[in-house]
Amino acid sequence: MIKPQTRDWRHLRFSCDMDNVARLHERLQDALQAVAAGYWDAAGEELVVTSAWRSLRHCAALMAGFSRAQLEGMYCRKGYPDYIRELVAARARQGGGLSAEDAYRILCQRQEGYISRHLTGGAVDIARPHRDLPLLLALLAQHGFQTLDEEVFGLSCIHASHHDVPTAIVRE
Repeated sequence: MIKPQTRDWRHLRFSCDMDNVARLHERLQDALQAVAAGYWDAAGEELVVTSAWRSLRHCAALMAGFSRAQLEGMYCRKGYPDYIRELVAARARQGGGLSAEDAYRILCQRQEGYISRHLTGGAVDIARPHRDLPLLLALLAQHGFQTLDEEVFGLSCIHASHHDVPTAIVRE
């Protein structure tokens, strides 16, 4: 992986930890830079990356705070994984709340599926642009990204995962 300090991140800003940006897969870094350059040339706006690589513990903390609708909307597009079933059940047993530590234990013990390409440096969240969302989505697709506009779940970002970065099941 290329350190963000040595890469020319022209037309990109980061509101997330740069150590997490450094852990992005090189293919994603290259494609993201191409998207940012194309978007800048056409719209004159920098892109803002709000999240890059994440640890399983970080994912658990986020998931602990999500509602059932958010969990199901973001993680159940290709079935209903056991870890979502367990998160929802644990929240119900605890009267609606779920701690980050409880969510982490559930994710570590899950029986199926990877959770997110964030865990392998294969995804970023990009703040919704002010000028031209359709252009951004088209550029992301052109450069090998699959996207999910998370605004429908109350999150003002575009989740962009890169097809060339392999998925992996991360349990710690």
